[in-house]
Amino acid sequence: MQDSTTRPWAWAGNQHAVMWCVTFTHGITPEEVLARYGADTRAARLLTGQQAGHLNDSNLPQGSVLRAGSLGVWSFCFEDHGVMGAMPGPLSALSQGTETFSVLRGGDGMNGFAHWRDGRCTERFEPGFTYTRPDPPHPWWDAVQERLDASNEEYPGLAPVLEAVAHHTGAVLDTGTLRGPLLTLRLEDSSRTPDPQPRPRPRTSQPPGRLLGRLLPPGTPSPPAVRRAPNSPTTPHTHDIEAES
Repeated sequence: MQDSTTRPWAWAGNQHAVMWCVTFTHGITPEEVLARYGADTRAARLLTGQQAGHLNDSNLPQGSVLRAGSLGVWSFCFEDHGVMGAMPGPLSALSQGTETFSVLRGGDGMNGFAHWRDGRCTERFEPGFTYTRPDPPHPWWDAVQERLDASNEEYPGLAPVLEAVAHHTGAVLDTGTLRGPLLTLRLEDSSRTPDPQPRPRPRTSQPPGRLLGRLLPPGTPSPPAVRRAPNSPTTPHTHDIEAES
């Protein structure tokens, strides 16, 4: 029988962990994963989990230690004490031309799940909290909730969430893999892939205060609607309106 340290996802049940974030992306290499986060992969080194811990220095600018590896055709990136993998910028970049899963254990007690495809978020919610359930259809909410319910635990943690992801990906990130050597670097917050800019909404109506393409002075009342007598000519009413120069 497997003990508590060798079971799949045992690391996710570590009660001493303050926060962590992990992403799984299909069909790209660990080097490309780091690049899509915004990192210069020339700075990456193969480090064990213990060696990587020394990169968490409170005297350095805010950032995150990224550790990337591969699990078959899926690549992952793990952050201990980091949340970059839950941010729209890296997730949009990671999922370009493919799909990405993100699972977050937040330091403030708020956890998160997200699925992105082709640069767009398809679902995002806090596992187990129905008020965060997306509008239907929500297949990932259903898959995660099924695993949470099957655990029969009041506080099942995030292992069932990771199991739901693994059921789709076939990629299990176990404790031994996380402790072993992975492609590692430290990325400052200022260098990570920026969040996508909101798309401007198309204008669907003419802005107020404009008449025939000309800006009216402030306080000018809108002209009254033109009334036509029955059988009158349909020539537009332009009386007292100066011609455009």
